[in-house]
Amino acid sequence: MGLKNFIKDQIKNNNIDWESKSALIRSAGEVVNGYSNRVLKEYEKEFNFGISLKTKNKEIKKYFEAQPKNSLISVEGAVKFINRNLSKKNQIGTTIIYNRLNDINFNTKNLKGQTLDNQVSKTADYDVKITNYFQKKLNEIRKPGIYLYIENTQRGSKTLRFKTSKKLGNLNKSFPPNEESIKIIKKTISEQKK
Repeated sequence: MGLKNFIKDQIKNNNIDWESKSALIRSAGEVVNGYSNRVLKEYEKEFNFGISLKTKNKEIKKYFEAQPKNSLISVEGAVKFINRNLSKKNQIGTTIIYNRLNDINFNTKNLKGQTLDNQVSKTADYDVKITNYFQKKLNEIRKPGIYLYIENTQRGSKTLRFKTSKKLGNLNKSFPPNEESIKIIKKTISEQKK
């Protein structure tokens, strides 16, 4: 087709927003060099170069500003949300979000990307070794209609399963296996018996 014809087609079809001059030249199947840049220079004023990046940055900034200061954000969730406001040809990926999170001039709310490392604190209460003393305490709470036992989770942690009969409210809850959970369970049982 040739670069000149490709450029004319893009103008004719009003496809004038491009990330860069190089992106336009490469889309034509041409190599970026002095010759291709001279051909493009003739039509340069017909195009908007870099507009898509400005649009992406605007949408990312809008998303960042809507978040609470110092919060964790799901990077993949942010990508999905932001892409709803961008055209199909102008979608973003996770890399640009991570780059903008690391840019202190752009990320003025000190947001952080959610990772497994900063989520570990939410599961730490479940990564425990069950002692005989703790098991004995559970056995003391068990009565007819009150079921209390330790379950293994899919990720290899432990959870304290608390179930009651219909007479006691038909509860089915899980708790971290610790002393605080035992207090909550005892309180719940006494409230259900009233």
